[in-house]
Amino acid sequence: MRFDVTDLRLFLAVAEAGGITGRLLGRPVAGRQRAAARDGGHTEVRLLDRGRRGVTTTQAGEALVYHARLTLHQMSRMRGDIEQ
Repeated sequence: MRFDVTDLRLFLAVAEAGGITGRLLGRPVAGRQRAAARDGGHTEVRLLDRGRRGVTTTQAGEALVYHARLTLHQMSRMRGDIEQ
């Protein structure tokens, strides 16, 4: 599995919004990003379940949500430390 920062941010946005909307992260969602949000990047593990009322995270998706939040938070701290 490989995820870049955009994949992690987009996945979190979809998981938190409960679906893929026309605009995520303040900009239109392109087809490639829409696919990354839907299947979590380049993985064969199911991360989201689609239903009539949007999407819900699977157990694997919840694990990714947890680790994505940690990773993005740590990256933000890293940027702050470097800028000082």
